[in-house]
Amino acid sequence: MIHWIRVSNYRSIRDEVTLDFRVPGTTPERPWLRRTTARANLRVPTVIALIGPNGSGKSACLRALADTLRFAVQSYGDGGSLGAFIAFATEDSLRKPTRVEMGFDAPWPLSGPDEPKREFRYSLELRRGTPDVAARAVGYEALHDLPRGRPRRLMERRGDGPIYVAREMGIRPSDDRLASIPANASVLSTLCRMGVETFSAMVDDFARVESNVAAIEPIRLPDNALIDYYREARGARKRISDRLGRFDLGIENMDVARLGNGNWHLTFAHSGLGMPVTFEAESAGTRHVVQVFPALDTALETGGLAVMDALDNDLHADLVDEILGWFRREDTNPRNAQLICSLHGLSALDDLEKEEVFIVEKDREGATRAHGVRDVEGIRRSSDLRKLYRSGALGGLPAFG
Repeated sequence: MIHWIRVSNYRSIRDEVTLDFRVPGTTPERPWLRRTTARANLRVPTVIALIGPNGSGKSACLRALADTLRFAVQSYGDGGSLGAFIAFATEDSLRKPTRVEMGFDAPWPLSGPDEPKREFRYSLELRRGTPDVAARAVGYEALHDLPRGRPRRLMERRGDGPIYVAREMGIRPSDDRLASIPANASVLSTLCRMGVETFSAMVDDFARVESNVAAIEPIRLPDNALIDYYREARGARKRISDRLGRFDLGIENMDVARLGNGNWHLTFAHSGLGMPVTFEAESAGTRHVVQVFPALDTALETGGLAVMDALDNDLHADLVDEILGWFRREDTNPRNAQLICSLHGLSALDDLEKEEVFIVEKDREGATRAHGVRDVEGIRRSSDLRKLYRSGALGGLPAFG
């Protein structure tokens, strides 16, 4: 689970933006607040919703997380990975590094297979040699674990200097592979590709994060890939049929069938209809649910993380509440899966509580800033968050004219 994210000089984010999901010890127990195995007194929500006007930077916050994970996973041998880290578009910012840092817990095998999840901090700073939009090299990269909350260095690199690795990381300080890490690639990605087992386990865990976040629009699986997924994943097909039945859309079952043209299609049995409806003929909302379900279902089944942009596109408010409920309820999320998403509509504010909502907005100079609703003075647990947002009391209200 992600505990916090800190980003600066990335796309619309100029000054440092911190999204801290950790809740105070005085917060009442709730089923959507889960204790991490890393620290018994550390709780984070299973749903994080970013809300704000169009163009406020909600997607930029999610992209910073997604791009950092991709860089840690696949930057070795991928010269284009750094191109995703675009600076804020001012002359001053084009000379400054981009920084992303995140805290999380993970079941990484550093001390043994029976070790519970531990708390980690991954730090990344990407530098620009001259005024430039895209980053060119790694200026700083580090991984710390936090036994009892205090940081302990596991890996650290500073520019072109020697790379430090702790003894339990499975590679000796004198290993020639440490001298072969490119300036434009992550230590994690490189040592994974070079066969260091501990780093391979870390990268594999990062790679399992489910996400639809892309540079411009959210990723949509091609229809043939979607059909192949549901053909092979019978369990997922049953689970989505059950979920669609709860949506009161009249859908009794979703299946995969070869139709008269010889091609495979997703088909939907509706109550009262004598023949199935194909995916192409379904409503935009149903198609969107079917599109995002593989990522959400995988996270729920594995206790993983889903990072989803514009989750509520084309969805009725009740469907949005139901999807968020999959992660908020203990019966549908027994493995502590976490969903971090952006929402365009406000309906979710009727059910979400102040620890689950972060407001994203831009200042007069076009720079993104963000804050948690819980940090707004005077917000009670019984407050009507939608009404307060519309009144401007929470910030993030779009301006017209």
